[in-house]
Parts: sequence; C-alpha cells; structure tokens
Amino acid sequence: MTKLLYSDRFANDLAGVTSTKIERKIFDILDAIEVASDIGSKAVPESIRSEFGEGVRKLAVNPFDLVYTYDAERDIAFIEALIHQRAAW
Repeated sequence: MTKLLYSDRFANDLAGVTSTKIERKIFDILDAIEVASDIGSKAVPESIRSEFGEGVRKLAVNPFDLVYTYDAERDIAFIEALIHQRAAW
C-alpha cells in the first residue's frame, strides 16, 4: 500500500473546507490513492505543473482538484494541495 505524506499547504487547504460532504469525498480520494497511486490525471493546467513539477497528478473533488506527486521508486504519494478548479489556470 502506498504511503501518503501530506504537505503543510494541503493541511491548510483542507482546514478551509467547510462542507462535510466534500471533506468526506476528499478522504475517499485519499484512500483510493493509497490503493492505486497512479489513478490521478497527468493532464494538469500549466499553473499547477509549474508550481509542483512535471510528475504532478490531479484528481477532481468538485469544486477542487486534489494535487499530488507520486514517487514510484519509494511508493510514496506526496499530497501537495487542494486547488479550487476556477483558480487552476
């Protein structure tokens, strides 16, 4: 099972989520990443790629994109941020 590491930014982003329904979806997505770390899309906006690097992936948790990178060699997913989809250009 993939190890998940969380950035301070992600923790701050998550703390700002006010909907328990969305928060529950975020945790479901994190569980999915733990089991299948490569499920995220590599088709990310340039603004996200330039901030987090070439290997960045995203999964939609409307109205956010959960952004993470995956190190296959160490089997670690770095949970980077929650970015509002309207801001990700």
